[in-house]
Amino acid sequence: MSRRKRRRKKTRRFLRFLVILFLGAMAGGYFYIDSLAYKVCRVEAGVEVKPSDFLKQADENAYFTEKSDSFSVYEPGEYRIWVKSGWFLHRATLIVEDTIAPQATLHPVNLEYGEVCTAGDFVEQIQDATSVAVSFNELPDFGLMGRQQVKVRLTDAGGNSTVLETELCVFPVRTEISCEVGGNPPMLADFLTGDVSAVLRTNLETLSLEYVTDHQVVIEVDGENYECVLHVVDTVPPVLTLKNVSGYTMVPRTAEEFVTEIEDMTNVTVSFAQEPDLTFAGEQQVQIVAKDEGGNETVGQAVLTLQADTEPPKIVGAKDITVYVGSTVSYRKDVEVTDNCPEGLNLEVDNSRVNLNEAGSYPVVYRATDFAGNVTEQAVTVTVKASLYTQEQIDELADAVLAKIITEDMTSMEKVQAIFNYIRGHVGYINHSEKDDWIRAAYEGLAEGQGDCYVFACTSKQLLTRAGITNMDIAKIPAKTSHYWNLVDIGDGWYHFDTTPRKDHPTIFMWTDEQMMEYSAAHNNSHNYDHEAYPEVN
Repeated sequence: MSRRKRRRKKTRRFLRFLVILFLGAMAGGYFYIDSLAYKVCRVEAGVEVKPSDFLKQADENAYFTEKSDSFSVYEPGEYRIWVKSGWFLHRATLIVEDTIAPQATLHPVNLEYGEVCTAGDFVEQIQDATSVAVSFNELPDFGLMGRQQVKVRLTDAGGNSTVLETELCVFPVRTEISCEVGGNPPMLADFLTGDVSAVLRTNLETLSLEYVTDHQVVIEVDGENYECVLHVVDTVPPVLTLKNVSGYTMVPRTAEEFVTEIEDMTNVTVSFAQEPDLTFAGEQQVQIVAKDEGGNETVGQAVLTLQADTEPPKIVGAKDITVYVGSTVSYRKDVEVTDNCPEGLNLEVDNSRVNLNEAGSYPVVYRATDFAGNVTEQAVTVTVKASLYTQEQIDELADAVLAKIITEDMTSMEKVQAIFNYIRGHVGYINHSEKDDWIRAAYEGLAEGQGDCYVFACTSKQLLTRAGITNMDIAKIPAKTSHYWNLVDIGDGWYHFDTTPRKDHPTIFMWTDEQMMEYSAAHNNSHNYDHEAYPEVN
């Protein structure tokens, strides 16, 4: 053999060795990689599956590749899975199994005769990892009135089944009927679903049908009581009669102003479909919506005609006032505001520059405003004169009286009673015309022991004030005669306090407003006063 042939033979043997070595390495690598992962992974339906579940050694960075089948743990079946872990790619099979039978919560079903239902109508809640089909184990007899047992079968995607039992009641009586509000009550036959012998156990004549409500009605069939809900309903819309309205701009309007008459069996509310434009002078269409308790609506149309208000209000009765030092002034007394548009009138009195404790002349400004913003102002003068008697003089007189009739341990009510009794026992009534100086009047009551209603009220005021009792002057609305008395508050609100003797000898001591108004009405409005000018009386 030549040298060349021997060299070729050695080369071939070496190449065969390399091939065998490579193939052995490949086989060893394959078996090594294959040993790192599970070939098959079985899971119960509904259980979460992660890439690391396929690896014999956990790798939180492993992931499913795009070569993997799309799978759902809620659908039983076999899926080809590819998992990438580090440098290695593993192939496996995922088997999703459903071995747990479904469970559910059932409830009974009530039907009226002639109605049918599905098996699913009995099911309230199903517990299973896969889709569940619901069917009757045996079809119920929907034509059989009364109660019967019903078996419902639940079958999941894994083929597991559960049979549960519940109840079906086929009512011979309707579960609910309706009648129109204000109409005639239904007949017994109206409650029945079939030709059965029944007895009405509820007296329908005792049920009110005059308003929207529900009534429970009991009907007996074959010795068993059934309940039916009687709905008293309102399905008839209101009948609405409207009128056109005219007035001035800026004055608030209500839908009720346009209503002449409403006919309906229930309460009806009215409103604007859209609020009118109160700034627009001229005619505009407005829609009035009438809605009853049943929710029925009727829409009517009317015309609102507005004109601009350019006429300012008038102030009537404002005049110059003369009082004595220490007196009080009711600036609104006998003063009123008139206007072509009487709605929304407002009167303000600026008496901020008046000092009733110092003699002098002071301006007072009355300012009247209407809805349109028209303004009228009128100025008057308040003249404060020096009193014939000083405050110190009547304080001394009052303190001397209080020292005799008041003790430190008296309650406020006892003090007020003592003052009332003193004046009624020590001041006599004489007709007197001067009513412009309360200090003079109080002096006459305390020093001279006589005077008219003004003297009685002023004397009461002085004694109450010096005794620390909260009080206020009050006067009757001027008529043929005038009258003055007091309001007293000892901590629980205002009461009427009138020490002036009257022919019928009433004791007007801490009277409520109801008591005073009842007395006044029976005595020619003897104490009729402007309630808005004074605080609310108990």
